[in-house]
Amino acid sequence: MVALIVVVANILTAARLICYQRNNAQFRFGMSVLAYLLIVCAGAQVIDVLINQTPVTPWQAGFSAVVALLVIRARGNVASVVRVVS
Repeated sequence: MVALIVVVANILTAARLICYQRNNAQFRFGMSVLAYLLIVCAGAQVIDVLINQTPVTPWQAGFSAVVALLVIRARGNVASVVRVVS
Protein backbone atom coordinates (compact mmCIF):
# COMPACT_ATOMS: atom_id res chain seq x y z
CA MET A 1 0.00 0.00 0.00
CA VAL A 2 2.82 2.41 0.85
CA ALA A 3 4.55 1.63 -2.44
CA LEU A 4 1.33 2.44 -4.30
CA ILE A 5 1.16 5.85 -2.65
CA VAL A 6 4.76 6.59 -3.65
CA VAL A 7 4.20 5.47 -7.24
CA VAL A 8 0.95 7.42 -7.71
CA ALA A 9 2.29 10.57 -6.03
CA ASN A 10 5.45 10.57 -8.13
CA ILE A 11 3.53 9.93 -11.35
CA LEU A 12 1.22 12.84 -10.54
CA THR A 13 4.21 15.08 -9.76
CA ALA A 14 6.05 14.24 -12.97
CA ALA A 15 2.91 14.48 -15.12
CA ARG A 16 1.93 17.88 -13.73
CA LEU A 17 5.42 19.25 -14.23
CA ILE A 18 5.62 17.88 -17.78
CA CYS A 19 2.22 19.41 -18.66
CA TYR A 20 3.05 22.87 -17.26
CA GLN A 21 2.32 25.73 -19.65
CA ARG A 22 3.92 28.99 -18.69
CA ASN A 23 1.67 31.23 -20.81
CA ASN A 24 3.00 34.75 -20.05
CA ALA A 25 5.24 33.75 -17.15
CA GLN A 26 8.86 34.82 -17.43
CA PHE A 27 11.36 32.10 -18.41
CA ARG A 28 13.83 31.39 -15.63
CA PHE A 29 16.64 28.98 -16.42
CA GLY A 30 17.21 27.91 -12.81
CA MET A 31 13.56 27.02 -12.32
CA SER A 32 13.57 25.06 -15.57
CA VAL A 33 16.57 23.05 -14.39
CA LEU A 34 14.89 22.44 -11.03
CA ALA A 35 11.68 21.30 -12.75
CA TYR A 36 13.69 18.97 -14.98
CA LEU A 37 15.47 17.47 -11.97
CA LEU A 38 12.15 16.97 -10.17
CA ILE A 39 10.72 15.19 -13.22
CA VAL A 40 13.76 12.93 -13.52
CA CYS A 41 13.85 12.11 -9.80
CA ALA A 42 10.12 11.43 -9.59
CA GLY A 43 10.24 9.20 -12.66
CA ALA A 44 13.33 7.38 -11.45
CA GLN A 45 11.72 6.68 -8.10
CA VAL A 46 8.66 5.21 -9.83
CA ILE A 47 10.86 2.99 -11.98
CA ASP A 48 12.93 1.97 -8.96
CA VAL A 49 9.88 0.95 -6.94
CA LEU A 50 8.11 -0.83 -9.79
CA ILE A 51 11.02 -2.64 -11.43
CA ASN A 52 13.53 -3.17 -8.63
CA GLN A 53 10.87 -3.76 -5.96
CA THR A 54 12.74 -1.37 -3.67
CA PRO A 55 11.27 -1.29 -0.15
CA VAL A 56 9.47 1.97 0.60
CA THR A 57 8.99 3.55 4.02
CA PRO A 58 5.93 5.49 5.14
CA TRP A 59 8.20 8.55 5.38
CA GLN A 60 8.97 8.34 1.66
CA ALA A 61 5.26 8.01 0.92
CA GLY A 62 4.49 11.07 3.03
CA PHE A 63 7.24 13.11 1.41
CA SER A 64 6.14 12.09 -2.09
CA ALA A 65 2.53 12.95 -1.29
CA VAL A 66 3.45 16.39 0.07
CA VAL A 67 5.61 17.19 -2.97
CA ALA A 68 2.79 16.05 -5.28
CA LEU A 69 0.29 18.19 -3.36
CA LEU A 70 2.54 21.27 -3.59
CA VAL A 71 3.21 20.81 -7.31
CA ILE A 72 -0.47 20.24 -8.12
CA ARG A 73 -1.52 23.20 -5.95
CA ALA A 74 0.98 25.41 -7.80
CA ARG A 75 -0.35 24.06 -11.13
CA GLY A 76 3.15 22.85 -12.01
CA ASN A 77 4.86 26.19 -11.45
CA VAL A 78 8.09 25.26 -9.64
CA ALA A 79 8.89 28.92 -8.94
CA SER A 80 5.77 29.29 -6.83
CA VAL A 81 6.55 26.04 -4.99
CA VAL A 82 10.00 27.22 -3.92
CA ARG A 83 9.13 30.92 -3.50
CA VAL A 84 10.06 32.27 -0.10
CA VAL A 85 7.79 35.00 1.24
CA SER A 86 9.39 37.27 3.79
